Amino acid sequence: MRLLRAKIENFKLLENVAIIFSTSQQQPLTVIRAENGSGKTSLLYALLWAFYGMAGLPEEAKELRLTSSATPSGRPVLISVMIEFDHLDDSGEAARYRLIRSVTEIPGDADKVDRQQERLRLLRIVKAGEEEVHSADSVIGKMIPPRLRDIFFTNGDDVQRFISGRVSTQQRQSQVHLTIKALLGLETLRIGMDDIDSVYRRLRSEAAKAGGADTSSLEEELKQTDEEITKLASQAEKLTVALNAMSEQKAKWDKELNALKGIGDLEELNAQIERLGKDQERYESARSRSLQRMRLLIKDEAFSWSVMEWQLKASLARLSELSDRRIIPGTSIEVLNDRLDLEECICEEPLPRGSERRAIVEALRDQQSAISESRQRLTSLFHTSKQAKAVDEARESTFDDQRTDLLVEFTQARDALAEVGRLLSIAIEKRGLIDDTRVRELTERLSALDAKVANTNTKLGEAKAKREILAEKREGQLFNLRNAEKAVKISGGLAMRRDVAQDLLDLVKGTLQVLEGDYVQRVSTRMNDLFMEVVGSHPDFEAGVFTGVHIDESYNIVVDTHGGRRLDTDFELNGASQRALTLAFIWALMEVSATMAPRIIDTPLGMVAGGVKSRMVDVITRPSASDALDFQVVLFLTRSEIRDVEELLDARAGLVSTLSCSKDYPTDLKFSWETDHPLVRPCTCNHRQSCRICARQYDERHGITFRDEEAFV
Repeated sequence: MRLLRAKIENFKLLENVAIIFSTSQQQPLTVIRAENGSGKTSLLYALLWAFYGMAGLPEEAKELRLTSSATPSGRPVLISVMIEFDHLDDSGEAARYRLIRSVTEIPGDADKVDRQQERLRLLRIVKAGEEEVHSADSVIGKMIPPRLRDIFFTNGDDVQRFISGRVSTQQRQSQVHLTIKALLGLETLRIGMDDIDSVYRRLRSEAAKAGGADTSSLEEELKQTDEEITKLASQAEKLTVALNAMSEQKAKWDKELNALKGIGDLEELNAQIERLGKDQERYESARSRSLQRMRLLIKDEAFSWSVMEWQLKASLARLSELSDRRIIPGTSIEVLNDRLDLEECICEEPLPRGSERRAIVEALRDQQSAISESRQRLTSLFHTSKQAKAVDEARESTFDDQRTDLLVEFTQARDALAEVGRLLSIAIEKRGLIDDTRVRELTERLSALDAKVANTNTKLGEAKAKREILAEKREGQLFNLRNAEKAVKISGGLAMRRDVAQDLLDLVKGTLQVLEGDYVQRVSTRMNDLFMEVVGSHPDFEAGVFTGVHIDESYNIVVDTHGGRRLDTDFELNGASQRALTLAFIWALMEVSATMAPRIIDTPLGMVAGGVKSRMVDVITRPSASDALDFQVVLFLTRSEIRDVEELLDARAGLVSTLSCSKDYPTDLKFSWETDHPLVRPCTCNHRQSCRICARQYDERHGITFRDEEAFV
């Protein structure tokens, strides 16, 4: 998808704003220049609303009016956003579309608003005119999926969502993993795998029914387990989505709370609560690791030798005695078979078929067969036991030693977790005592949200634990079913079709794992290249800070430094590096997935200056190679962000527009617009120009040239 133009009417202060976007392959950048409070975020929200409706807006904005707060109460206002864009259809042909979303609002008292039902139209532009596209929401959702909203439309202040420790590790991993999966284009293969799985289960059921009552019963048990696993997987996915939404809300409330200055020791308490929250997560992870290692230790043979050593040694001694007496292994049955084949006894008497002597030898052979099978089992058990005893004697540490170490580790993590929880409760309680209505309100909301997050995390953990238990149970049920099927006669053709379906299912699953792993590695490698280029670091430079970044097997974005150490992305990375890392991840993901979609970023260069600033702009606006997929970048920049990168913008920006707000006169704006209410106006001034709409008091100091005209877009 490429944006062509947009027209916004009556969305917040954007009464009548038109924007044209660059589609040049050599100049893929569109710059929207606007100072703080001049409509950048409103423009971002307007585009989001156009594509996704109210569901596309941040949680806290969904209940607010879309019209300007200056609109008189009781007056109906039509809000409309039109976006023209082109998109490659399934056939690979580029088609042009016009999207129009509109709604009528009647503002009430305060922030109350009566909002009528939204209207959405999607028109395909053809030579003969326009064609209405039915199921517009569904079609748009396929073109630019809502779950990838944060990739296509990024608020510069929120870019750390993929790396920040301010959300739980589980949520951060999920955010990265889901984003990678959603953008890699493997959904079709995943749907195909589900279809094959459905066919396999049907054939498995038919084969089991053909085997009789026993196999049918085992198949039914296996089917119920599969259904329970699927249900738990769906539940875990819903809980993860809910956690991500709660995390986003928590981050916004935390941000607002942290912004409240000068109220007691609020800042210190906020820092302490944040630090204790990270400690709590770290100790919880340590406790969980200890419990997992305990479970694995119980399954280990060392546990068996510890609790049954006397019985096991006695059994091994008895087997050794049988071996010494040459009762095992037994070989007499082979001798009898040889004699019967030769039709001659070891005493040289003939054993012709049908003779009485041969019948006696055959009876002896059959008797020995039963004994021989028992001896073979005893022989196998003897050798297995000797090997197990040798392994146990070679262990560096006994079960009791490992158990003691794990109990110490678990106890330390548990006690530390309890202490951190106690301190966290005290800090939160102190923060709640601060005598400020909004602080108290936010504190209460965050406390309730924390409880909800904890409860949801508990449910998610329970769902995952149950899935693990059911997965083990399923393996046992499948093993029992296969053994039962071997004992009965099943149609060879039916069994073969079932086995082919299973082999095909295993192949597709394996292919998905390989592809996803390969894609993740490619994203990780490209992200590393981009990040290291932006921050100007080299892995071999001893005095440098960064040696690289990567995505680990748990989908954490990790920053490496010297000595094999990892850097904390919240406390050991400055704001510029945090932004560089997240943008490197987004750019790498878009490149590797070959996704043609706009990358719109509001205020990307906040807290970024010097060489890092220039390199960041260079990296994210660099034209595609001649054989690469076109891409489009839209940056919302303030004048301070533009400063020192003007030459790069000269070369990379195909189109530049400026937004200004009438409220800034006379303090910042030079000229009055003679309007009786605040509004935002666009003009065609680029990053080096100003006019009677956008000229500001300090422009001359920064080399901005004034044009004595009103340059409307």
